[in-house]
Amino acid sequence: MRLSVFVLVIPLVLGFLSAAPAAAEVDPALALTVERLARQVQELERDRSKDRQRILELEERLAGLAAAPTAPGKTVLFGPDTAAGGGQGNLLNPEITAFVDLGGSLSNDGDNDARNRFNLREAEVDFRAAITPQADGVLVLAIGEEIEDPFGDVEVSREFELEEAYVNFHTLPWDLALKGGKFRNTFGRNNLLHTHDLPQVTRPLAVQAFLGPEGLATVGGSLSWLVPNPWEQYIEWTAEFVNANGGEESPILGGSAADNPALVSHLKIFSDVGDTGSLELGASVLYTHTSDDRDDTGTMLGADLTYLWRDPDQPDFRSLLLQGEVFWSKTDFADDIAGTIRDDNWGLYAFGQYQFAQNWYAGLRYDYTEFPNLGERRRDDSEWGVSAYLSWYLSEALRVRLEYQHLGRDLVGEGDSEDALLLGLTFLIGSHPGHPYWVNR
Repeated sequence: MRLSVFVLVIPLVLGFLSAAPAAAEVDPALALTVERLARQVQELERDRSKDRQRILELEERLAGLAAAPTAPGKTVLFGPDTAAGGGQGNLLNPEITAFVDLGGSLSNDGDNDARNRFNLREAEVDFRAAITPQADGVLVLAIGEEIEDPFGDVEVSREFELEEAYVNFHTLPWDLALKGGKFRNTFGRNNLLHTHDLPQVTRPLAVQAFLGPEGLATVGGSLSWLVPNPWEQYIEWTAEFVNANGGEESPILGGSAADNPALVSHLKIFSDVGDTGSLELGASVLYTHTSDDRDDTGTMLGADLTYLWRDPDQPDFRSLLLQGEVFWSKTDFADDIAGTIRDDNWGLYAFGQYQFAQNWYAGLRYDYTEFPNLGERRRDDSEWGVSAYLSWYLSEALRVRLEYQHLGRDLVGEGDSEDALLLGLTFLIGSHPGHPYWVNR
């Protein structure tokens, strides 16, 4: 509001001064002050995009929002990737949020025992607090339901998991931030989301195939840097040195016996598009060892794009989100007969989502993936899918999602397809976190 007033008032003052009669005396000090204010307003306008994205990053890092100087009237188009909390005053009383994500499915594939049933997808408890003015702590515990049919009979098990546990030093000099512990890796955009924050009921097929069913989360350290640049754009570079196992379900990382460490790196560029749009571009790389042999390596590359537009006439009721990611990997795998085999694979997803009312979102997603694990696939094996979905917020803390999914598979030389109707019910108890980036509030 104050910036808008300056923008309107200063030109008027300058115009008044320039229109004054030549004989009238103008206070030189006043004229100098007005010119200085005009230059300051111009600088603030040039820094608008960078300042807004800085506010986003502070939210995502839980960097004490109450203490962060924010420009009044600014709108953050990309919210936190996960539940956001933190801030001052919660050193002894952390913000606690419980998320419950329930699912159900109806499929035409009677042999798929993971379908045609209700299930507790995930129950998660999120603790966040300021440890010191310079650092925040995060602890996320989850119980998930696993449904498997290894011998033809369905087996349901509930597994406890430490999803995240890290400390984030967010006020380091030179625009640096350091994170240590277990955290979701900064590879692409979707991997940063917890299950309850997904825009669709299901995680994209390529993300599951390349990063694991629940995405990639590892133990190690992460250093991020806001890169200064002559274009006055928001550019962030992140480098993470982590364990090469990354969980037993990761198809790329080599398991507990793999040679450490693995490297994950991500470069993000954020920019305004007009007055009501935002564009985020990213590039990712993962380099790891796939076994205890240092000669067995794996490389994965990724590129991501996210565009968000809000209707200037109804900014809280109309929005459009476009997002896509591409994955490529080249990995060594050991084979008992052929020895070490070099295998490469592709995968991608893309979706568009339109908000047609304040609490309603509809979208369409396309998936394609090969399977980056030679021991479980042939060269021509692949999977693709088309999903249409609808999301309805009954309240800020309660959401229902309905998704129709058509899948096509080519596995071991045999084609197969499946049609399924998926239901998701998500609610939270406790402290209300910030919305994920795809929610327009």
